[in-house]
Amino acid sequence: MKIFVGRQTPEHKGDTSRELIDLWKELSLCEVIEKKVEDYFIWVDEPGEILLYEYDRWDVFPGLPSTWKKGLFGGQQHPNGNSWIYWGRRPKMLHQKVINGIKSYNEREIETIFLGKVENGVQYKNRTSKDWSEVIDFFSMPIRMGDSFTWPYSQSEYLEFVSNSKFGLCLPGYGPKCNREIEYFALGVVPLITEGVCTNYSDPIIENKHFLRIKNPEDIKIMLNNFPKERWEYMSYNCRQWYERNCSPIGSFQTTKRIIESIK
Repeated sequence: MKIFVGRQTPEHKGDTSRELIDLWKELSLCEVIEKKVEDYFIWVDEPGEILLYEYDRWDVFPGLPSTWKKGLFGGQQHPNGNSWIYWGRRPKMLHQKVINGIKSYNEREIETIFLGKVENGVQYKNRTSKDWSEVIDFFSMPIRMGDSFTWPYSQSEYLEFVSNSKFGLCLPGYGPKCNREIEYFALGVVPLITEGVCTNYSDPIIENKHFLRIKNPEDIKIMLNNFPKERWEYMSYNCRQWYERNCSPIGSFQTTKRIIESIK
């Protein structure tokens, strides 16, 4: 498989989807061709053929290319496209964390967690319409408008906190998916999915198998009160297996290849 990688947008830091494709290249899973495409997109086979749409939304910059025959969409789903995968913020670091070992139920000291940030108006609207801070044990969400480059914790610190948690709150951000969901799956944290978070993936995630659905903050304490350890272990295991199939370095490539073969 040939993958043509276009330019990065000014906000892109070379992490997320681009780092994942770097991993595919390092593992010799495909041929990655760089500096041959002047647009901001990733293509399979040839530019203009199969679009791997990596951005959270296609209705804002960089938008969509003028011509594309088939498309796989990671974030906001397109009516003429196919569901794809998603990725953590630092796929290489995340997978190394997985390799280093997953903590058991009894080893996790944090019941519920949300570590995030508000850096634009869309996130502010999506994340402040309800007050989740009183019902999440470890909640951090500083408001830093216009700052997309600094966070309260390093990525290493963040992943360690997540790995030490049983349940993780999911709120929509700039788009309907966040790196956070994939990080939860990878580390066996059961996601608490709220309104506006997209659950549409090529390999479906299933309520009560991979995640719990939450409508209001008060639902959390009710749902998690005396939550059976065995049920958490069942869901945590399913989350980790889903990550391995779809978002690990090899699993993400195999899933992408399978989707592409099915639409050609």
